[in-house]
Amino acid sequence: IGGWNRFHAFSHPPPAFLEREIARFPSWLVWQALVSPKLELVHAGAERVGGREGDDTWKVTLVVQNTGWLPAYVSKRALERKTVRGVVAEIALPDGATLVTGKARDEHGQLEGRSNKHTGVSFWPDYHITDDRMKLEWVVRGKAGSTVGLLARHEKAGVVRASVLLSWRRTLREGDDAGVETGLRVL
Repeated sequence: IGGWNRFHAFSHPPPAFLEREIARFPSWLVWQALVSPKLELVHAGAERVGGREGDDTWKVTLVVQNTGWLPAYVSKRALERKTVRGVVAEIALPDGATLVTGKARDEHGQLEGRSNKHTGVSFWPDYHITDDRMKLEWVVRGKAGSTVGLLARHEKAGVVRASVLLSWRRTLREGDDAGVETGLRVL
């Protein structure tokens, strides 16, 4: 009479063994998270390319990197089956600005991770030392002082957003002093 307790009999170990059974999973889950692809900002900036006074033409640059162990596509099978998109880059222009070259939204290739990189003591040369980085460029015509929004995303590696001020000042690069006045605000 009473029958099976389906919750305890078929989906979980007996309560006395439950803690021991699940104790082995947290470290494995942390390891999975640490080897996952991760898209990070390396550089974002704008450089005036118009030579004449009043020529408000700018080259806007965004450099991103996969700092994860695995490549952004995670497995070769995903590439073979074309089940994962590349990095999608977008630029949001302020009112009155126009895009001279490049697309407002464009899909680019994949980023490798650190898993295929040779160490410094390796005897095999690495011919693709920067395949974990991607440089994206647009040419924009807009007024100085305007802000351009940049976005790079990958469905497995995450999202990077940056806001770039069209200004003659230098832009922020990886390792720069954060207290220096720059044309970059990371959102």
